[in-house]
Amino acid sequence: MQANLATLLATIPEISLCSSVDLYGGEEPGLPLLQIKSELGSATLALQGAHLVSFVPQGGRELLWLSPKALFVKTKAIRGGIPLCMPWFGRHPDGLPAHGFARSLNWDVCEVEILNDGAIKVVLELHDTAETQALWPHAFEFRLEITVGRELTVKVTAENRSAIAAPFSQAFHSYLAVPDVRDVQITGLDGCNYVDTLLEGRPQLLQSGNLQVQAMTDRVYLGVPSEQCVKHAAGQIKIVSDTHCAIVWNPWEGAANVADIGQDNHLGFICVERGDVLGNAVPIAPGESYQASMSLSE
Repeated sequence: MQANLATLLATIPEISLCSSVDLYGGEEPGLPLLQIKSELGSATLALQGAHLVSFVPQGGRELLWLSPKALFVKTKAIRGGIPLCMPWFGRHPDGLPAHGFARSLNWDVCEVEILNDGAIKVVLELHDTAETQALWPHAFEFRLEITVGRELTVKVTAENRSAIAAPFSQAFHSYLAVPDVRDVQITGLDGCNYVDTLLEGRPQLLQSGNLQVQAMTDRVYLGVPSEQCVKHAAGQIKIVSDTHCAIVWNPWEGAANVADIGQDNHLGFICVERGDVLGNAVPIAPGESYQASMSLSE
């Protein structure tokens, strides 16, 4: 645990530190979590992976899905919430861990602040080590700003501090909580091209109308509008981002073969992820930075 964390948190009593065991059970020691409670909303954040596992706007419902089988153990990504997929997305051509290493390493809290409107901002950083250099041979600073208010906003900055260009892709892998995924409609993708990764040859197809997910789905939408909306029986979840892709995923019957999801638990979520992947992934030049943001609200 970073040495100055207790000093930082002492300045804002609305943020407290606890163990995942206290909130979600499981075996000791669990993982350290920050509980953030502003007058506008609340969130829970795992320091491992800078991983948001809960967000509830004041007077609203939980917007993030956390698997009932989620494990809070060192170096393993938590199933649910918003994992950070970077510095690569999906499978790596050289067989390295899928979705990069940022979601499974401990981040340091470097700033906490109550904003003028009552929202709370937490800033975390991750820097290169010998372990990361073995996977991605670049000096870097990753920075994540999280603002918890009436909406949840996440903003990531990736700075390349090495002397060569760094290949980079990124996604906010959002698991959104819904009453029943079979009744969901997703707006904001009509007329967009998408890559269907489940079909042989990964063909590029065209979305017509709103998207309803009725089977195993893994699509990467390209050149999407800034806003999508997940409409369901209990309301809606609005997603706004300055990234260029939207990934829609649900394993459907395949969830039974995923130990930390399990049979039928797929009905409670839909992943609508925003990021820059496939053809929208771009290298970061030496000394330059990549930046992207996303917000969730009802």
